[in-house]
Amino acid sequence: MVKKLYRRAEVLYGKCEDAPTVVEAVQFHGIKRTKNDALVKEIAYLYKCADFGSLLHNANLAAKHLMEIGLMEHATALIDVCKGNPHSYVVNFVVREPRSFTIGAKAGVSTYGEADGILNVTKRSVFGRGENCNTSYTYTVKARLKNFYRYSKLKFFPFLGWQKYASLNLSIFRNFFLSPWNVSETAENGIVLQYNGLINPSLLHTSSFNVIWRKFMPLKDAVFSVREFAGHSLKFSIENSLAYDTRDYRLLPSAGVYCRLTQELAGLLGDASFAKQTVDLQFANPLRFGAFVGGSLQASLISSLSNQPIHLLDRLYLGGPLNLRGFSWNSMGAKAGTSSLGGFASCAAALHIYMPLIPADLLFAHCFMVGGSVIPSKSPNVFEALVSERRVSAGIGVTFVFRDMVRLELNYVWPLRSHTSDSCNFGFQFGAGINFL
Repeated sequence: MVKKLYRRAEVLYGKCEDAPTVVEAVQFHGIKRTKNDALVKEIAYLYKCADFGSLLHNANLAAKHLMEIGLMEHATALIDVCKGNPHSYVVNFVVREPRSFTIGAKAGVSTYGEADGILNVTKRSVFGRGENCNTSYTYTVKARLKNFYRYSKLKFFPFLGWQKYASLNLSIFRNFFLSPWNVSETAENGIVLQYNGLINPSLLHTSSFNVIWRKFMPLKDAVFSVREFAGHSLKFSIENSLAYDTRDYRLLPSAGVYCRLTQELAGLLGDASFAKQTVDLQFANPLRFGAFVGGSLQASLISSLSNQPIHLLDRLYLGGPLNLRGFSWNSMGAKAGTSSLGGFASCAAALHIYMPLIPADLLFAHCFMVGGSVIPSKSPNVFEALVSERRVSAGIGVTFVFRDMVRLELNYVWPLRSHTSDSCNFGFQFGAGINFL
């Protein structure tokens, strides 16, 4: 038996792109659970290739797309010549399907000082068309022997087709968490239906319909301004966002820009009734010797659509190691005693300079300056109010990024401008998460 020899695509580029081509067949090797109609939708476009250059390019795109939408864990395209006709080809996809069922457990410590235990169960390609069903249970141990939990279930339905990047997500969740900034506990039960669609490689559109039943429970030390919001509330909202992203990395980019515009409208049903707009801007640019500069700006505005005050759970907050470093968690804005009541407009900006350490792709030294403000009440001139309420801090520290999945920061921070009612953290501050300013 003669062993076939396959050459890498780059060996053939520039030599035979214009050669006439007919695709006789497309075959898959390694299929067990994936449905035939799903595979046909993914590769049907290959039969339209009229020259060898486009076949090389599109076969690689098809293999990449199979992996990116979760239909395959691994896929490689091999192109073979048909016997008797040098211009006819068979495209073979050697694939490995994702594991049907996985279960995992992990433990960690969050930015809030919580110890988390997480149990995660995933069923992939449930119906053989790339659908995923994920169920997770998180148990959190807090200080003072308080325990909290979080349960969520996610179903993911991709829209199949040639280079189609769109999906429908259905999330069902139950959260129970503590908010120390306003001395309260909250229980949430929700359903979120979300559509994600990639308009082009850099432009993502997201729309979601949210139904959340919330129970707000102030603790015994809470002031009246917090207690008056106690009890149940129901939020029906529609959220829409458009994001433009050319960054090389999501958590710590060294080049590129990011811009996201988000609108949320609540009040179709339920107690919550407001309109919220958010702008998120970010840029990064390389410097000499591997260093790079990064900057970001986040601004939000929320306004009530009824005569009722906006609930504390919906208001805007700033402060903490993820955004306004040098200040306590969500401590900006109106205060009642030691409780933070949030605000109706917020703006925060940051400027960083990063220098890679060893290992260069994981550990970075950085210096930064951040500033931000929260307007505690409605103001006729939002810009002037934001300037007058500004807080500023600066610092140095180290940043650790693992596989663009999680980011850790340990900083030494100096609050440069604050108000007498602020809770400042002068000195070391630790942060962990995925959304940093």
